[in-house]
Amino acid sequence: MPIKFQKTTLDVGLVTTDPEEAHHFYGEVLGLPFEGELELPGIGRIRRYQVGENILRIFVPVTEPLSRGSTDGFSSQTGLRYLTLKVENLEEVVAEVAAAGYKIVVPVIDLRPGVKVSQIEDKEGNALELMQEA
Repeated sequence: MPIKFQKTTLDVGLVTTDPEEAHHFYGEVLGLPFEGELELPGIGRIRRYQVGENILRIFVPVTEPLSRGSTDGFSSQTGLRYLTLKVENLEEVVAEVAAAGYKIVVPVIDLRPGVKVSQIEDKEGNALELMQEA
């Protein structure tokens, strides 16, 4: 039986041990609206950021994770490795991210006619592909 969605969006969760750095990148540099926080007693805390109709959940566990994700680029391992955000101001966002000292993995390039992309990373190596269609 296929899934029957209650909500036709995809919320994503990232795990961090540095919630202030994550807030700086996602909330201040990228300007995602902060939607609030949820405390899970004995488990951790979730900070929620609005991404259009979706939610980006930044999870801060109570206990230190057993391992850290790779910071060797999005293609360095299998699994969920990057998120794509379609934006209207690609070059402006990439310039802001670079000015704030974050890594620009792929500078703004023409992916195909009418489509430009860039790839950026937060301090923990989580990759975001930013895409702008003409």
